[in-house]
Amino acid sequence: MRTLCITLLLLAGAGASVAQVPEWYSTHSHPQYPGSEFIIGIGSGNGPNGADAAKKSALSDIVSQLRVQIQSEMRSVTESFAVNDDEQIYSDFKRQSRTMVSDEVTGAEVAVTVTDKGTGTVYMLVVLDRGQYSAALRSQLESGWKQATDLRNAAAGFFAKGKLTEAVQSIGQIKQVIAPLFAQQVLHNAAAGAPYSSPSVFNPAALQNDLRTFLSQIVLQKKSGDGQSGKIGKKLAEPVTVRVLANNVPVSGVPVQFFIDQKSILGEAVTDADGAASFSTVFRSGPGLKARLSLPGIGREFEQNLTASSVQFGWTAQASDKAFAISVNTKNAKVEQAVAAKLSTAVSQIGYSVVTMSPFTIAVDIQTGVPSTIDGMAGTLYNVTVTATVSVKDNAKGTILGTESFSAKGVGSSEQDAVLKGAAGLKFDQGLLSELLQR
Repeated sequence: MRTLCITLLLLAGAGASVAQVPEWYSTHSHPQYPGSEFIIGIGSGNGPNGADAAKKSALSDIVSQLRVQIQSEMRSVTESFAVNDDEQIYSDFKRQSRTMVSDEVTGAEVAVTVTDKGTGTVYMLVVLDRGQYSAALRSQLESGWKQATDLRNAAAGFFAKGKLTEAVQSIGQIKQVIAPLFAQQVLHNAAAGAPYSSPSVFNPAALQNDLRTFLSQIVLQKKSGDGQSGKIGKKLAEPVTVRVLANNVPVSGVPVQFFIDQKSILGEAVTDADGAASFSTVFRSGPGLKARLSLPGIGREFEQNLTASSVQFGWTAQASDKAFAISVNTKNAKVEQAVAAKLSTAVSQIGYSVVTMSPFTIAVDIQTGVPSTIDGMAGTLYNVTVTATVSVKDNAKGTILGTESFSAKGVGSSEQDAVLKGAAGLKFDQGLLSELLQR
């Protein structure tokens, strides 16, 4: 009998220590807070800071649910608005969408708190009202899209007045505005459970079309300076001048770039009130130079279009009377021969003579970087950077007229082999070299 009583007492004690877990904690639902109207988060915590821990856990639960839904909404918005048509917008959109929700969700409130007196565990139910939360986001979205609309109208107005730079800048600002707006739209849709429809004119493809329309109406005309002739290194008798028009309106304040090729940019000039930009230079070998609009930030496609629509100024360049001697400073005879041969060819192609004795000397100082090694199947390979510092000297005055540096990497089975290959790989850019020899 005594044994039976002890057993009953033990069983009674065990029953009293069973944790009193709320039903909503187990089911992740509460009848007063239906999922169609609320996002609910549950959490628990123990100890002196049990309530804080429970709330933090419940908020994290809400954030986790939002983030899962955000991933789905990101795909939906990307497909619906072709956000990935613009690399910059898409990159900003993805980054901001993923960081839009923090651990502190604005508007989330503690709805129910239960403390298990036996274990001291605090159970907490935190709710986020979908309607209130999405209403606040809608207000921000409406304000943001109004700003984008104002910028788009401003861009059209600038273009109509021939203010091309301002028009392009406005479109660039729109791109900066819409990435976070699309991210907010994703968060809104994730929270509200119903899509927000943003204006279709602001998808990246539409903005690209706006810019394409603007640029298609721009005309770059040769005004003067075409067809001149003279000796290489001599200044043109008159500057080359272009005129920029948009819808037959002169475009002022826009930079025009003058160049030989993509790697040989000679300089820029800004159009005046009449849309004209002039550039003074010297004759170089080749058929002449080109001019194109220079509009930073318009994207690779439009940069290529501007280059394709450039205008060509032709000239007749005659061989120069000026000649140069070449001196290569290095202890390696093979490197000296390789560099001297390549430089002689480059100088001759520009239109200058290479002689043994001259009042002007092209002095080349060869330097090699610290070699690195690569161990592979073929053994150890050496990697060396070879730098040629090219200076033009006026021998009579004993002065250096100018200096340029050219570098190349060489890989070989030995350090000397790598240096020789690096020297053989040196490329003397004709644009830079031409500028140097004309000083």
